[in-house]
Amino acid sequence: MNKMQSIAVAAAFALGTLATGAAAHDAKYPHSHNDQLVSNQVTPDSEKLDAAELEATGPTETTGIKSVKMLGKVPLAGEISSFEDRMIRTRELELEPGGVVAVHRHDERPGVAYIISGEVTEHRSGAAGPVVKRAGDVALEQNGTVHWWENEGDTVAKVVVVDIVPVE
Repeated sequence: MNKMQSIAVAAAFALGTLATGAAAHDAKYPHSHNDQLVSNQVTPDSEKLDAAELEATGPTETTGIKSVKMLGKVPLAGEISSFEDRMIRTRELELEPGGVVAVHRHDERPGVAYIISGEVTEHRSGAAGPVVKRAGDVALEQNGTVHWWENEGDTVAKVVVVDIVPVE
């Protein structure tokens, strides 16, 4: 596997961890019942075989996963011109009551923002109006997304953001 393929796989994994469930995933990892669905979404059989070929130590079966829920997806086709000099970034953002994330446009910076606690109000160009995102909600950010957030609540909002950015 070359460097670009490795970066692409890592990007797909990071975004897929928060936003798995694309049709291509289902085609690659078919399943016949829920236990298999959960296991394959956490540790695909092909990845377990790769680890076995490397003689990696550790459990060979996934157990104890109650569920894997698709939260959303951002297909990468057309989002990024090249994976060279790109990295996956994962951040935890704590937004104070009254805090604001300034308006910005996503350009070759796809991302997934998962609300851990509290709530944020997202103002997105082209939307009918502001949308309140609460714990468990996702904001998908792809090319052309122009938006800003504010915390109109009275508690800190905690958000995990995973995006693909230029290497710093």
